[in-house]
Amino acid sequence: MISCGKSPPRSTHLARLLYRTRNPMTEEAAHISATLLLLAAVIVPWITRQWPLWARATWRLALFAILTYLVFLTTGSPFAPSFDTQQPGEQVWEQLIEIGWWLMAAQCAIGIARLLVVFETKPRESRIVSDLLAGLIHLLTLFAVINFVFAVPIGGLLATSGVIAIVLGLALQSSLSDVFSGIAVGIERPYSPGDLVWVEGGIEGRVIQVNWRSTHIATMNRDVAIVPNSVMAKARLVNHSMPTTVRGVSITIRLAANERPDRCMAVLVAAVKTCMLMSDTPAPSVARTELQGDGVAYDISFSIPSIEVLVAARTELLGHVQTHLRHAGIALAVAGVPIRRRPEVPTAGTLLQESDWFGVLTEADRNLLAEHLIEHWFAAGDKLIKQGDDPQELFILASGTVEISSDTPPSSGVIFRLGPGGSLGAIGMITGTPYAATATALTPVTAYCLNRKGVSDAIASRPELVNSLEVLARRGQEMQRRDVVARQNDHFDEPEMFLSKLRSFLRKISDSPKDDDNRRNHRR
Repeated sequence: MISCGKSPPRSTHLARLLYRTRNPMTEEAAHISATLLLLAAVIVPWITRQWPLWARATWRLALFAILTYLVFLTTGSPFAPSFDTQQPGEQVWEQLIEIGWWLMAAQCAIGIARLLVVFETKPRESRIVSDLLAGLIHLLTLFAVINFVFAVPIGGLLATSGVIAIVLGLALQSSLSDVFSGIAVGIERPYSPGDLVWVEGGIEGRVIQVNWRSTHIATMNRDVAIVPNSVMAKARLVNHSMPTTVRGVSITIRLAANERPDRCMAVLVAAVKTCMLMSDTPAPSVARTELQGDGVAYDISFSIPSIEVLVAARTELLGHVQTHLRHAGIALAVAGVPIRRRPEVPTAGTLLQESDWFGVLTEADRNLLAEHLIEHWFAAGDKLIKQGDDPQELFILASGTVEISSDTPPSSGVIFRLGPGGSLGAIGMITGTPYAATATALTPVTAYCLNRKGVSDAIASRPELVNSLEVLARRGQEMQRRDVVARQNDHFDEPEMFLSKLRSFLRKISDSPKDDDNRRNHRR
């Protein structure tokens, strides 16, 4: 509705007259300039999409300032415009310019609001609040246009709108509950896209989207759970990503009550230090938490970098705990069951049987080699082997934890950790290549050593052992990849090359006893 009957206020005519007398620009030129600016305001944003948000906001504000100047030249104040009622075409033109001014004012206000969101350095935050402000600004702009441009009283319109809002509110009660809950979530920000959350009801996963109505969560089962915002606002929620993604985990192990407490603690600490998936800070800890006649409870507390590795970290820890307890001869406790007989500690022959290297040998050959194993004890911090040293022996761990590290790029740092049953140094002893890593005891370590002389003495007492050891050549490539202290050599990746090296090693070992006998006979 266009009002043409009312005469503009005297003050408005006066202000308009002052602007015209002070500025040489004609009214027609001001109309044309304002129209061109409005066209530019529509076209330029399509060209400047790649501009930074601050640059686009600056451009829009500059354009709005110039348009405001032109509006004052043509119609006076936007809050009390004075249209040319003598020429209907001119009046429509001026009203369109006035509408454009209000729309540009709304866009500037929305741009400033969204620019503040970027300055808060949270670009991934939900935009529910900014969208709500944009809608409110557009609604106020509509009322302003109706009231100031077309001179239509908005009191009745507001009353009618209120009635319609009540009716729609009752009809869309559930949806509005989700919307307003989404607004509350956007204001409080208990979680953001990318956070790992647990929601009461068994939903756990990563937030991938937050919109007006619902929150989308990618679960661990590779599903997407769509949770209404009203449910998210009422449910208990745990955000695993705040303040950091590091998560603490605790596992309880019950051991037999007839075991020495300090020994149990030492074995569990060694098992913890064997793990690679735990975070170093805060450091893992082991504590006795319960004492009963049928067992003692030990709590192992540790942290992981994120919840994604929780299952893998628990699996790794429980596997190492089982291995260390077995090799220490410590039994797990069973609730309500009296103390049982201690399990047998694996012997040197058992370690050879379970070894990746010597498990393929016959029992007689393993027992023969076991007789030549030399038991060694290492304190925490001692070096079993050093990088670059000439390999003369191999080790099989009976207890404790050993850390394998290197100072040669690109694999510098900690490479691996070994626990009971692990072996190292065999490849170097066979191929004669220097050690490619250093093995350091993290805890007190018991290890069995088999050196060249031990193999030589075993072959001297049983020459058939040479044929049995050649069976190892069939597994040479696989074993070389498992031996973390072996220097990687492309030539040794070929089965024929490794077989040649092994046969050369066995020939030297088997010939050394004969050479010793010949030297002794020559002296006689």
